[in-house]
Amino acid sequence: MTFLFGGAIFFSCKKDDSKLDYGYSKIYMPQAINKSGGVNNNFPVPSGTDTSTFDYNVDTQNQKVNVILGAYLSGPAQDAYSVDVKVNNDTIQSMFNKKILDTALYKLMPASLYSLPSTLEVPAGKKGGTFSLAVDIPQIKASAYAGKYLVLAVKLDNPSKYQLDTAISTAIVILDVNSMVIGPANDITSKYILNPGNSFVASSMDAGGRWGTLANWTANRAALSHNGNGGFCKDGDGLTMDMESGWGSPQILNGKLYQTITLPAGSYAFDPSPWKWQGTKDPAYVVVAVNSDSIPDYNNIVGNSAIWYSTFSSAKVSFQLTTATKVTVGVVVNYKQDQQGFKTLAVHLYNYPRHL
Repeated sequence: MTFLFGGAIFFSCKKDDSKLDYGYSKIYMPQAINKSGGVNNNFPVPSGTDTSTFDYNVDTQNQKVNVILGAYLSGPAQDAYSVDVKVNNDTIQSMFNKKILDTALYKLMPASLYSLPSTLEVPAGKKGGTFSLAVDIPQIKASAYAGKYLVLAVKLDNPSKYQLDTAISTAIVILDVNSMVIGPANDITSKYILNPGNSFVASSMDAGGRWGTLANWTANRAALSHNGNGGFCKDGDGLTMDMESGWGSPQILNGKLYQTITLPAGSYAFDPSPWKWQGTKDPAYVVVAVNSDSIPDYNNIVGNSAIWYSTFSSAKVSFQLTTATKVTVGVVVNYKQDQQGFKTLAVHLYNYPRHL
């Protein structure tokens, strides 16, 4: 009895779990992970469909788009700190060299186009703060950038206190010029896309009940890689649009999933992200093809001026129609390397009625 009483006294003196210190205090950039979910450090701009989810604001007086970036301190500490704000062009050049970014679509944001503060100061009692990447509106409207993505690696450096979490202290800002110039977006997916997801529906399933074929989407023979089914998966991640190779499944060479719709004149974007899982190793593409009942073969994507396309790293494809037009939207992969694939819970179609 004495032991139990003593034990009760011991536990009653412990700090409430909600007040316990936790983890290590390290500085990181939230924008390096809060859009990609940790898959990569990409920070697409714009994102969101209303003022509560925009990752930028517009300074009409000074003609600037201010991309919102920042620093945050993990763990229990709350002392004041500062960090330098720098650009790392070597990171972008490495992505070009490794073909992570397609140079036909992605351009390094020139220094003349933007400005950044040199330092961010975070006062005591605050875990983090924000700063802006100010981008010049007249310059991004230049014809040379139409249909392109401007990329810039912004990093935190030289903390006055604490350490950096180096893996997530750099954000790859990917500015979609067309969407930026003509946004914000209205989600019109349900009006035009059949079987858009949340959750996807299969028209047929394999005997094992995991792999299926997407209803209302066209899957070519290469995409039907699971015993004649493909494009749909039912597992712990939900009911997803899916293409996977490896782990006992064959390569998917020139695998396509697409759907044909007709849209009125306007400015649009097709976006199959955010990904539930994006484990693609070989370059893969999101494609919009006009006046076509399909999308081009994989080896006829890059440099094809008759289509709009994006790599999976940015996913969203912006496009404009001057008249009512038939378009085919979809994805194409060429999985040569072992064990790769993607899953998404939904696709989205946006319309952009407003312009900067």
